[in-house]
Amino acid sequence: LDELMASTNAIAQWVRLSGTPEEAEAFDWIESTLASHGLDITRYEHLALVSWPESASLTIRTSDGETTQIPCSTHAFARNTPPGGLSGELVAVGRGSDGELANADVTGRIVLVDGIIAPNRNLTVEAAGVAGSIWIAGTHLHERALSPVWGTPTPETAHLLPTTPSISVNAEHGERINEALGRGPIEVTIETSVYRGWRQLPLLIADLRSGHPSADDHFVLLSGHVDSWYHGAMDNGSANATMIEVGRVLAVRRDELRRGLRLAFWSGHSHARYAGSAWYADHAWQDLHDCCVAHINVDSVGGVGATILSQGNSMEELRGFVSDAIEPIASQRLDPRRYGRSGDQSFWGHGIPAALMSLSEQPPENADPVLLALHQQISGGASKSGGLGWWWHLPDDTVDKIDPEFLRRDASIYALLLYRLCTIPILPLDYRPVVAQLRQNIEAIASRAGEHLGLESVFTEIDALTSALERFYGSLRSGEGDASLSERVNDALMRIGRALIPVDYSTSGEFDHDLAVPTQPIPGLQAATTLPGMVPDSDDYQFLRTRLVRERNRLIHGIMEARKAVEVVLA
Repeated sequence: LDELMASTNAIAQWVRLSGTPEEAEAFDWIESTLASHGLDITRYEHLALVSWPESASLTIRTSDGETTQIPCSTHAFARNTPPGGLSGELVAVGRGSDGELANADVTGRIVLVDGIIAPNRNLTVEAAGVAGSIWIAGTHLHERALSPVWGTPTPETAHLLPTTPSISVNAEHGERINEALGRGPIEVTIETSVYRGWRQLPLLIADLRSGHPSADDHFVLLSGHVDSWYHGAMDNGSANATMIEVGRVLAVRRDELRRGLRLAFWSGHSHARYAGSAWYADHAWQDLHDCCVAHINVDSVGGVGATILSQGNSMEELRGFVSDAIEPIASQRLDPRRYGRSGDQSFWGHGIPAALMSLSEQPPENADPVLLALHQQISGGASKSGGLGWWWHLPDDTVDKIDPEFLRRDASIYALLLYRLCTIPILPLDYRPVVAQLRQNIEAIASRAGEHLGLESVFTEIDALTSALERFYGSLRSGEGDASLSERVNDALMRIGRALIPVDYSTSGEFDHDLAVPTQPIPGLQAATTLPGMVPDSDDYQFLRTRLVRERNRLIHGIMEARKAVEVVLA
């Protein structure tokens, strides 16, 4: 506990905006600490497009001439207003859905949107042709980043960066604005200043190499970001402290590890939309693809009041194993929940199984209602969590928001999980529930697509894979003591993930990154559900169907490659 709190205090002494000298000092401290524990250090620098808000103001003028200043904040990657600000009549558009925007005259006007701003929601509002937007957040004005692009933009995605100024007000002031609108038209002036520019970002890799006689080049990746909003004691100082402690604990057990542990500390999470992990995914692609057996992420652990440990992210193939590390320490298990698109998950294209991000969260009764609604939206209404605490992305994220015993609890879970992942002879990846869920999701798409896109061949292949997996896992019970068999089984398990994860989790495939917006299972095929509502002879229908046939081929290929990997070992 003393080590954990000392590390948290040390890292949280700096405000760690991405690419700033203060952040570099935090990286220096982490590097020297890990080196003292005997880990091998590699330090990189890379360019990234970063952004953070600098200032914002809002003035409202009612029809009777009354003028009021309203506290507000702007957002990372939002556009600056012209000198003197942006003025215009305010139009309320409810939640800012396509229908609500279509029913209002919003072109060239400033709109008032109910709910916390998010990149996907801002894209919808901007697409309607607005000049600017005001968003009604919850009790607090949490810092938000608006780029929907994962990592550094490319020529294909740069046009998706925000094009309009935007600000947020809290719920109390949002109610005042709505009341003023109820009395008649109001004019608003918003003025914003947002920093956006290219900066060199640090990236730190710390390798704990195995001393086990049968060890090879494989490793488990444990990652977390260092950059922060304000002092970020919970987000992400306590997580960095956890990573350091896991490295320290496992270093004295180096000879027991059958595979290495690689710690990765990113910048650019908060201010460059996961640019650090995306850069590493691009520049260490082959090493990650060939050698990384799993990616465990750690973010915002040990918070005061964080008693919910059942809502963490995990891919299906790892969920039971991760739960087995949580249960003996916290008496909870992970609920079924598909991994959401966030938290430096830059490695789905590589086919790397992933688990966790935030581990411990608040009960719903502790949550900001607006954040709770957002949490429920992201989880499809299935979440029992109230999120990460009211201080998340606020100046209040200081060391007093850390419960030392909860931090020790969370770090103990990570230590146990990482120790087991690094020492277990056969990788704990069960792809049977993955394939069962894959089949259910394909059935859901097929039922909505109807005769417009035949998926019979997909079902044939997935049934063959299901049968092969049953024989594969059934044979493991008698072979766990065979080192040669373990090596072949582990190779097959990695190949299954490399084949299935990209088609189940990404549209862009192995060498690109999907947008940083909510996603659905088998995202490349989801558009098939819109075919019945289109005119079959139209260009749009034929264009879409052509793409979907290619996506169907990609899915079938992934399933077949997974089956081949299984059958090689069975043979």
